[in-house]
Amino acid sequence: MLAVKAVVETNYAWAALSLVALVVWFSPTVAGTVWIPAQALTVAGFAVLQQLALRSVAE
Repeated sequence: MLAVKAVVETNYAWAALSLVALVVWFSPTVAGTVWIPAQALTVAGFAVLQQLALRSVAE
């Protein structure tokens, strides 16, 4: 279960850092401005689903 927790935390970090990078570091094209938040939300959604699945198995 520790490995799954690491994957979930990595996904949350990826999503958060993608949004931070969009605001702080990147000057993306219009496509990038749409793609980066969409990708971050998708990864965060997978992290939520993984976390819920982990909770249901742990109980």
